[in-house]
Amino acid sequence: MSDQFRDDMDMDYVVELARAFDTEVKNHKVDDPSVVFEDSNPLCGDKFKVTLRLNPEGEIEDIGFTGRGCAISRAAAYLLSEEIKGGSLEHLNGVTREQLIDEMGIAINSTVRLKCASLALRTVKTGLANAGHSINAESDEDWHKS
Repeated sequence: MSDQFRDDMDMDYVVELARAFDTEVKNHKVDDPSVVFEDSNPLCGDKFKVTLRLNPEGEIEDIGFTGRGCAISRAAAYLLSEEIKGGSLEHLNGVTREQLIDEMGIAINSTVRLKCASLALRTVKTGLANAGHSINAESDEDWHKS
């Protein structure tokens, strides 16, 4: 992604990513999930339930989401799914909200939108932590306060 951010109101790419989420990730059924966890952003009403399956080596084999969300939360969930599927939990530990925002190519200046951008990541990390996996908290993210 270039250093040049799109205007906050010009969200064509974000909408494209949200549509990809709707067709490729949303309502994807994960067989025999290792983790099922639901979280929400009460400030805007976005709500996701993640299901994911880990293989014996601790890699994320499959991931799916259900729920509803704005374009930003759906776009971030799509990017997150693409980033972590097939990867290790150690790799997931390195994924940040800022990385997802950068990949979306927009500037986010409001607390509400920051929470939208981090909902999927927070849901995945909290679900894994609640299931007993070692997940690192990012100091600038609020996922661990859920």
